[in-house]
Amino acid sequence: MTTLITKTVTKICIPLIILFSISLLLAGHNNPGGGFIGGVMFAAVISLTYVVFGLKNMKTIFNPGWDRVFAFGLLLASLTAFAAIPFGHHFFRSAVAFVHLPLFGEIELVSAALFDTGVYFVVIGSLLYIFKTLGEDK
Repeated sequence: MTTLITKTVTKICIPLIILFSISLLLAGHNNPGGGFIGGVMFAAVISLTYVVFGLKNMKTIFNPGWDRVFAFGLLLASLTAFAAIPFGHHFFRSAVAFVHLPLFGEIELVSAALFDTGVYFVVIGSLLYIFKTLGEDK
């Protein structure tokens, strides 16, 4: 049983926590954070909505296939890990490129960011698949 205060606070926190999880994902290469902790934050806020609003209500509004999110993340991380081999480099070799954009200046593009993004989706998909499966158990 949840109260109106809990529902209101949850509605306010959802976009903030999602933005925070994305910032953790993007900052993970050079600062603390990364795909794992960003994915855990995202899964935590969706789990919070499952608890506050009920699984049946949330499934009518927002019901993605979490197993597909997991599979997409695993495929993206795996392809990133193997991508260096055709270019004659070792498994998991990271590539770095610097791009100059007119408004942002010089930006560092790192292939490890794609791997972190894959991990982000693997964590989201696996945790929410488990939570949803346990929540549906009767």
